[in-house]
Amino acid sequence: MSSSILWGKYLVARAYDDRSDILSDGALYQEDGTIVDVGPYSELKARYAADEVIGGEQFVVIPGLVNAHHHGRGLTSFQMGSHDDPLEYWITEGWGRRGVDLRLNTLYSCTKLIRSGVTTVMYNHPTGLAARLKEECEIALKAFREAGQRVAFSPYVRSQYRVVYEEDDRFLSRLPRDLAARVKGFLDGGYIPEREYLTLFETLHREHAKDPDHKVNLLLSPANAHWCSDETLRELKRYAARFKTGIHMHLVESIYQKLIGLRLYGKTPVQHLNDLGFLGPEVSFAHGVWVNGEDMKLMAQNGVSFCHNPTSNLRLKSGIAPVAFLMQEGVNVALGSDSSAINEDEDMLQEMRLAHKLHRPPGVNSPSLTADQVMKMATVNGATATLFHDVGALEKGKRADAVLVRLQNLLEPYLDPSMSIVDALVYRARALDVDTVVINGHTVLKDGRFTHLDEQGIIQELKRALSRPLTQAERERLTLVQELMPYVRRFYESWDLGELAPFYYYNSQR
Repeated sequence: MSSSILWGKYLVARAYDDRSDILSDGALYQEDGTIVDVGPYSELKARYAADEVIGGEQFVVIPGLVNAHHHGRGLTSFQMGSHDDPLEYWITEGWGRRGVDLRLNTLYSCTKLIRSGVTTVMYNHPTGLAARLKEECEIALKAFREAGQRVAFSPYVRSQYRVVYEEDDRFLSRLPRDLAARVKGFLDGGYIPEREYLTLFETLHREHAKDPDHKVNLLLSPANAHWCSDETLRELKRYAARFKTGIHMHLVESIYQKLIGLRLYGKTPVQHLNDLGFLGPEVSFAHGVWVNGEDMKLMAQNGVSFCHNPTSNLRLKSGIAPVAFLMQEGVNVALGSDSSAINEDEDMLQEMRLAHKLHRPPGVNSPSLTADQVMKMATVNGATATLFHDVGALEKGKRADAVLVRLQNLLEPYLDPSMSIVDALVYRARALDVDTVVINGHTVLKDGRFTHLDEQGIIQELKRALSRPLTQAERERLTLVQELMPYVRRFYESWDLGELAPFYYYNSQR
C-alpha cells in the first residue's frame, strides 16, 4: 500500500456555480490512489503515517483538470504547416499534413497537458488509415499508460459527406476524372465499415474494461450527425446502452454544419438526434457553437454534456458558443482545448481564462461566467462528460488526481484579501505555475519535472523523425490537396448564410 498527504496554503475541494469549497491550510490523505480523508493539514499529519508528504504553504492544491475534447496532437496543425482557416477548409488541408509518429506525438501531447494540470483527457481518435485503426488505437492507449494519464478514449467513425457537405459521389462527379479518382482512393483508405468499427470497439472495451486503476474509458464516437447515417447513429446508441458507456461527437461546430443539418433534416441536428432517441446523459457534444434555444432545452432535458472549445472555435472562424445561455438552461458544460490552444502550448489554465473572458458581452444585465463556474467546467463538469465520476473533486472516496500550483505568481507582490483563490487561479495562473501533478495517487510531475517520462528525449526523437524528407505518399497527398482546394472553396463560397441573430452582441454598426 502506498500513501501520501498533499497539502497547501489553500485546497480547493470542489467548485460549484456560485462558490467553491476552499480549505485554508488544507490537505488530503490518499491510499493506493483513493482519497481517504480531507481536512486541515495539522490534523491529517497527526492522524496518518503517510509514506510521503507533498506540498507546503507556497502552494494551492486543486483537483486534476479535465480536458473534455482533444485529439492528441502534440505537434499543432500550425507546426505541421496549416494556417488557421475556416473549419471546412482546414479539414481538407489537413489531408496534406505529413505523418508523425503516433506514440511520440501522443506522449508529447501528454507532457504538455500534464504540465498545465490536466490529469484526465477526452481523446477523440481520427480514423486515419482504416486498415491500421486497431493498431493506432493500441499505440495511443499505450502512450497514455506510459504517461500515466487518465483517458476517455473515443475513436470516431465517418462514412458520408467526407469532402464537403454533399454526397461524396455527387461532389466527385464535378471534379476532373483523374483528381476524382485520387480523392476517392484517399477516402476509401480511411473508411471503416460500421461492423468493423463496432468489432474494434468491442475488442478495445474488452481489453480495457477491467483496468484496476480505472484510467481508461472506451467511448463510441460518430464523428458528427451528418457524417453518419441515421441507422449508424441508432446502432451506436444501442451499443452504448449494451456496454454501459458514452458517446462523444462533434456537432454544429460551424455555421455550415448547422445549415447542412437544416437541409438534411428540416430541423437542427440536435432536434433530429432527439427524434432518433439519441440524446441522453451518456452523450457529449463537442463545440456546439451553432445550437439554438430549443437545442439547449433538449440537451438539458436529456442530460447531454456540452464540451466548449473556445480557442479552437476562434482560430477556425467557427464563432463563440453561447455557453452562458447553456449554463442558464442547466446544461453540463465542460471545457476542452481541441489541440488548438491559444498559445500553441495546450495550457489548460489559460484556456480557462479565455473561457472566462470570452463570455462577457456588453451590458450590465448580460450573462457572464464566474471564476467558480469556469473551475467547475474544467473539473466536475469534465468528469461528468468523460464518465469518470470519481474524479473532478478532492473528496473522500474520489480518485487521488490533484495538482499543486505555486502561489508566487498568483499572490505576489500583492493580492487583496477579498479575492478568492479560485478567482486568482482563473485570472492569473499559467502552466508554468504548475509544480506537482498526482494521478491516481502517483506523482507524475514533481518540482516541475517528470518523474518517469523523458520529456526532452521525446522532443529530440520527434525532431529526428521530422528531419527526414517527405515520403512519396506524403508528397502525393500534398499535391492532391493543392489541386482539390479550389473546388472545395468554390463549393462553400456559393452558400447563403441567411440572416443571423446572435446570442451575444459584441458591437454594432448602428
